[in-house]
Amino acid sequence: MLDGAPRSGKLQDDEPDNEDMMNKPGMLFFLFLLSVAAGCSSVSTVSRVEWSGEKVPLTPELLDLYKDIGREASFVHAVDGYADIRVKTPRKDEKLYCNVQVERARDARFIVSAGILGWPVADMLIRQDSLFVHDMINNLILEGKNNEDNIEKIIGVHSGFNLLSEALLGIMSVPESYKSIESVRIGSGKVSYTVRLRSGKKEMLVNPDIRVLEGLALIDGSGRRTVDIHFRNFEELTVNRRQVKVPREIDMMLHNRRYDGAGEHRLIVVYDERNINPPGFRIRFSRPSRARLVNLDDVGVLPWL
Repeated sequence: MLDGAPRSGKLQDDEPDNEDMMNKPGMLFFLFLLSVAAGCSSVSTVSRVEWSGEKVPLTPELLDLYKDIGREASFVHAVDGYADIRVKTPRKDEKLYCNVQVERARDARFIVSAGILGWPVADMLIRQDSLFVHDMINNLILEGKNNEDNIEKIIGVHSGFNLLSEALLGIMSVPESYKSIESVRIGSGKVSYTVRLRSGKKEMLVNPDIRVLEGLALIDGSGRRTVDIHFRNFEELTVNRRQVKVPREIDMMLHNRRYDGAGEHRLIVVYDERNINPPGFRIRFSRPSRARLVNLDDVGVLPWL
């Protein structure tokens, strides 16, 4: 928890002038460090997978497969690990190395390291209603509401918190009943479910051989594809004496986002190591001593992304 502040409250301190803060020499050094973070990262660009297949009836076997995917997702509720992260937009291509911490339906935290020595330079906390960024070079705190605009300012993708946090876990929840399944297709050894949502539709691409979710797409009410998420390079881990298959690589694509104009915005996460459901795990973010406060809602696109 934030020391000295309630979960939904503001951090109390004097607020500096935003323009002065962005012009400080120390901030320029901070931006430089972020731009070269994980320069030796092995993150690679991956192509979008087109989903296709022949429409088939929902058999008992296909229904069991759908239910299995939902049960597996409900078991994974937290991750604590290290990952190479790549942010690609029509105008940017940045790499970061991060400690990634996620609690499903609670908080997410990114501790960004830079350079060969791996010095931490930024600490980002995303809560259900607010988010904070600690500029560790200048001892500044940027605070704002948790919304898609502010998440895009600090991470580079215009995503809602629930979608982002579940993607980082590597296993998406499947709350929809089988009665919401609109159609099922089989092709190239994969099973694709189209599920009705209140706001449109969801497509799920499942590998029936290893019984994992390999892809998810969200389609809005007008039929426009808004999000594609692909999971790759699965590994089997033992969690609480149970075998769980989770992807090492997560590729999240969002279309026609706000700040960089039309085009594909992509967040690629490749885990080096991680713990799933670590015992007693809680995300803790301590308020730095004498940190000055800046309102993130009043700041434009941050220059490091």
